[in-house]
Amino acid sequence: MKKIAFISDIHSNLEALESVLKDIEKENVDQTYCLGDLVGYGPNPNEIIELIRKKNIITVMGNYDDAVGYEKESCGCSYNPGRETEVGDESLSWTIKNTTKENKNFLKLLLKKLVIEIEDVKILLVHGSPLNYLLEYVKPETNSERLKIIAKSIDEDIVINGHTHLMMAKHLLGKTILNPGSVGRTKDGKPGATYLILEVDKDVFSYRFKFVEYNIKKTIEKIIKVGLPVELATVLALGKTLDMGKAKNKTNDIGSFKV
Repeated sequence: MKKIAFISDIHSNLEALESVLKDIEKENVDQTYCLGDLVGYGPNPNEIIELIRKKNIITVMGNYDDAVGYEKESCGCSYNPGRETEVGDESLSWTIKNTTKENKNFLKLLLKKLVIEIEDVKILLVHGSPLNYLLEYVKPETNSERLKIIAKSIDEDIVINGHTHLMMAKHLLGKTILNPGSVGRTKDGKPGATYLILEVDKDVFSYRFKFVEYNIKKTIEKIIKVGLPVELATVLALGKTLDMGKAKNKTNDIGSFKV
């Protein structure tokens, strides 16, 4: 049996990443992959990149990785007009200024998609979607027609993506779409970190979403100390953005399927 871990959307949150990697170690996985967005929002962009490199975690490019690496004016995120946009812009500007040239070069070299093969099953890794690698949000509430278009667009059996910060599992037209949620900035209303484990036993694939607690207080203190917007700390404390209201993601924690 093979066991693979998938992490995503770390967003410069060192405490979260360290806690998740410790949990992954206990799982004795064969390989860990990252779906992008190493940087942005949080206070430790360089430390995150250096830890990812040290652990040899294969990573695809996220929209924030692209924006910071190439020093863009916008991350392409779907912000609401007003203060949310201001916070996003401040976060991007701060991250660009505080990420080393060497680490920006690393971000620029990340692939926008990657296909891996396990037991003759092909898995596509992207940050957004197969139709827009960096920017499309494939959410639990994405309508079925759009999901069918995405499923029909790929030759691979499974798509694993990030970007939404919401755990997701969808099965349609013989394809499976999985999202591990977010290590560094959860949005499902539960403060902490999430990731995905895929277990392969012959032709049966089983998946588990895992929740990991970390020292959120320490990360929040860092955010305030370095001068990032206080709203970024609030998101971590709440485990969601302020515009989510009482929305909850109801993806099952475990599941299995044949391919």
